[in-house]
Amino acid sequence: MKPLLIIFLLLSAKLSFAQTGAVPKGLQTAFSGVWERNEKYGINTVSISFEPGKDYAIFKDIGNGMAPPRIFHAVLKGKIFVIPPQKEKNDYIELEVIKGRLHLRNRPAAWEEKEKRIKAANGKFEEKVFKRAKPYSS
Repeated sequence: MKPLLIIFLLLSAKLSFAQTGAVPKGLQTAFSGVWERNEKYGINTVSISFEPGKDYAIFKDIGNGMAPPRIFHAVLKGKIFVIPPQKEKNDYIELEVIKGRLHLRNRPAAWEEKEKRIKAANGKFEEKVFKRAKPYSS
């Protein structure tokens, strides 16, 4: 019985240390808010917010308001947020704030029949730059 108790304690201690921390406050301040980009037929809008204690950003693609918004979880990799590709939902997306502007870079993802991702042939990023419309207020 004692070895079982020791194994349980070791596993629970390991799990408590394995959890990642929340997104640093400085990055939350830099990314959070409503961002807009003027386009030919209207204004493209996205918003980024954070939940306390979570290790991801909530990215909401509002678009021009004609369709319902799409919501994604962006994970932190270094100083950029990444939205991994999901079949028939989105491409590979990177989010980075440079000099007070949000740089959204996406690269198309191709898929096999068996749900395995194949890198796109051209592999080039398409970039859109957004200006902050207003800071996010919770």
